[in-house]
Amino acid sequence: MPLADFADMNWQPAQDAKTIPDTLREMILDQHSLTRRLKQVHNNEFFVRVISHDWQEPDASEKAFLHCDDQRASIREVLLFGSGQPVVFARSVLPESSLSGENKVLLELGDKPLGEYIFSQPGLRRGPIEVTDLKASQFNSHLDFDFETEIAWARRSLFYLREKPISVCEVFLPEREQR
Repeated sequence: MPLADFADMNWQPAQDAKTIPDTLREMILDQHSLTRRLKQVHNNEFFVRVISHDWQEPDASEKAFLHCDDQRASIREVLLFGSGQPVVFARSVLPESSLSGENKVLLELGDKPLGEYIFSQPGLRRGPIEVTDLKASQFNSHLDFDFETEIAWARRSLFYLREKPISVCEVFLPEREQR
C-alpha cells in the first residue's frame, strides 16, 4: 500500500468517533493485545503474513504522531489471519532511535506477531487510540480477493517500549468470502 494512503488520513480520538460500527467498536476500543483477542476469537487459528519490513522514511504525519524527526524507521506491514482469512492489515513504524538495546529484537520478529512480543514486556505503555475509516479496496493488492465499495476501520496508537515510541496502525478488514 502506498505510504500516501496513510498520510492524508483524518484521524480522530476514539472516544469522539460516533460512527464506528457496533460489530467493531469493542475490538477497536480495546486497550489490550489485539493478537491475543484474535487468537481467542479464531480458536488459535491465527498467523501473520509479512508483506514488507524495510528501512524507509516515515511520512510527515507519522513523524508528527511519533514526536520524532528520525529520517529512517523500520516500517513493517503485515496481514493478520484468523480462521484462514485476512482480518487485519497492520503497519508499524519503528523509529531508528527507538531500536537500541533490547528493542533491537523488533527488527527480527519475522512472522511473529508484534503485539505478542510487546504486550509481554514489563513497563509497556500505550497512548490514546485514534480512529479513522478508509476504502478497503486500498488493500486489494495484498489479498486473494477484491474489495469494491466496502469501508475498513483503522486505529492507531503509540506504544512506549522501554520508554521509546513506536507507532502501530491496525486496519480491520471487512468480512469477505474468498474467491
